[in-house]
Amino acid sequence: MPQKAISSLLALSIAFVTDACNSKPEAQKTSVQPVTMRRFAIEPEVIRVKQGEDVVLVVSTRDVQHGFAVEDMGINEPIQPGKPARIHLDTSKKGEFRVACSIICGPGHNDMTGKIVVE
Repeated sequence: MPQKAISSLLALSIAFVTDACNSKPEAQKTSVQPVTMRRFAIEPEVIRVKQGEDVVLVVSTRDVQHGFAVEDMGINEPIQPGKPARIHLDTSKKGEFRVACSIICGPGHNDMTGKIVVE
């Protein structure tokens, strides 16, 4: 094989390897999950996500103001009627995380719980 052909092949190989090393992985798709709070329930009661998944919860209320709290994830967001909150979840750790209403909303307030399961 002539020297010029070898040089061209080598340059092409280097360009291919460099391009492959510099290419960025495909952007991870964000999973958007709706959550509804109402006296005296959180729907869905169990929110299941995969570890490492990019997840945004869109939390709304059907009636009065509530608070979406997940103490072990550092989340405590007020949820106002007509103003859904977008909450980005940290899914880096597997486990079950308790969800509760953090704003007193009536006599069944203490029963207003759920959980996030990171699998």
